[in-house]
Amino acid sequence: MATEVEIPVIETAPEEVETKTEVDVKPEENHVEEKQDQIDQATEENKAAEPEADAVEEAEKPQENGVPVDPLLIYQHPPWNNIPSPLPACIKIESYCRNFGIHYKKVNKAGTDQKLPYVEYKGETKKHNLISFINSKFEVDGDSQLSESEKAVSRAFQCLAEESTFWGLMYYRWVDNFAETKKYFKGLDVVRKNVRPKLDQGKCVKCLEAHEIGKNNKDEIYAIGVQDLRSFSTFLDKKDFFMGYENPTTIDFTMFGLLSCLLYTAESSPMAKVVTDELANLVEFCERMKNYLWTDWGDLCSEEQVEETRPKSRLSVKKKKRTKTAEPAAEGKEAEGSAEKEGEGKKEEEESKPEEAPAAEAEGGETAEAAAEEPKEQAEGTKEEEAATEEKKEAETPVVNGEASEEPTPAEPAQE
Repeated sequence: MATEVEIPVIETAPEEVETKTEVDVKPEENHVEEKQDQIDQATEENKAAEPEADAVEEAEKPQENGVPVDPLLIYQHPPWNNIPSPLPACIKIESYCRNFGIHYKKVNKAGTDQKLPYVEYKGETKKHNLISFINSKFEVDGDSQLSESEKAVSRAFQCLAEESTFWGLMYYRWVDNFAETKKYFKGLDVVRKNVRPKLDQGKCVKCLEAHEIGKNNKDEIYAIGVQDLRSFSTFLDKKDFFMGYENPTTIDFTMFGLLSCLLYTAESSPMAKVVTDELANLVEFCERMKNYLWTDWGDLCSEEQVEETRPKSRLSVKKKKRTKTAEPAAEGKEAEGSAEKEGEGKKEEEESKPEEAPAAEAEGGETAEAAAEEPKEQAEGTKEEEAATEEKKEAETPVVNGEASEEPTPAEPAQE
């Protein structure tokens, strides 16, 4: 009976210990589970917040029949001194979009080899004939109210402005007033701020020569530009806009782009002086277009905006040092890797040699031990031969009165 009583005690003691340990462990497990539940809940909240943020962005976009409208991306040169963009074509395209209320977004491209501006809409990029592209995508037409003859006149004046007068402005910027133009690149490093303007100047000079106007001298180039400007002033006369309608047409956006760049960025040029002194109707037209479409003109080309978008050097001394030190380190790693590979190869060769030894022994019929014993046997044989020759000499020498004679006598043959 005593053993029957003790057996339950022995069995229950481990159970009590196990239950205690389980009780001690359970709170920790519950604590970990609570933390995991909190993490999962936070991730679910973040996932739920992401669609809400996207919905807010979609709601901020302009909508047409309840559907958000994708913006037209205009890649253009960033603002310059006193102007949102120093390129007449950039001012032309943006003014055209503002006039028709087209939802657009500007993308500044200070350093690029591509021709600016160019546009992108719903993944489709267009680099030439931008007005026609915008008309087809947004169903607008700046010349819808013009007759066919008026469209012909409008096109002729636009070609005159873009293919003739424009190059007089470029000549002033990149040749005659190059010292002032290169200051725009002052944010670059010592090398690039001198090299970059010279490269752009070389491109401009080549374009001037390709358009034939660059083959004229300085006075002739400015004279061509002044003749063009006088023609514009004569055609505009006392009208608010070039084609005589209440609203601007495509020619007005082209002329505004050219005249604004001439009057606000090249005011000291001979062409701009003629406009300000003699062609007042062109100055009034430029101010009218700016007040009509560009009420935020001053904010877009403020000093803060110009400095923020000015091209800056992307290189630094620290980065150069890191790249230099990285190369020897990489070479050292490669050398270590090759050394490890060579060591592994040697080990494999050494391991393979003992395996080849038994095969050689089997072929020759001799073992390594036999080869080692051969020199020992040869050495013992030579010692025995030397001892035998000494005994023969002693036997051959005659003894007289206990002393060996100097004259040797012939020895008897030894018995075998």
